[in-house]
Amino acid sequence: MTTGTALRPAEARQWLRLRELRVQRARRALVDAIAAEREVQATADAQQQQIDAGRQRLDELARRWSGSACVDLPRWSSQLAAHRAALEERLERDEYALIETQEALEARQAAVRQRRAELARAQARADAVDATLQFQQRDRTRAKEQQAELDAEDARRATH
Repeated sequence: MTTGTALRPAEARQWLRLRELRVQRARRALVDAIAAEREVQATADAQQQQIDAGRQRLDELARRWSGSACVDLPRWSSQLAAHRAALEERLERDEYALIETQEALEARQAAVRQRRAELARAQARADAVDATLQFQQRDRTRAKEQQAELDAEDARRATH
């Protein structure tokens, strides 16, 4: 039996299409969020490499001026100290930049999780609409079959 709230086929198709469009929009938003996350992750990776290279330069500087070159140290001590200070300052700036990038990455990851949840909700709604419309279609078909059986039975009674 059909209920009084059943949608006409055109309305049902429009309703389903609206839900499908929302799923597509949620999917695009998820793809964009993932791309933004990957971009920030690449930046963080590059910054980590810069930090590693800066630490390596400081280690190399310490090794270079700790061996036989120490004899020449009094002549170069002020330049060496300035160079070490510049390397340490650069390393510190790179570390602060990495911290900021990691915070941005966490925000992007949260956005990806949110977009995934939105996509799941949109997909669930679209699936629910599809299931409802299929149920209504089966209900209409069953009602037509029952009506056809009743009409056939009435026709048989009328001929007897």
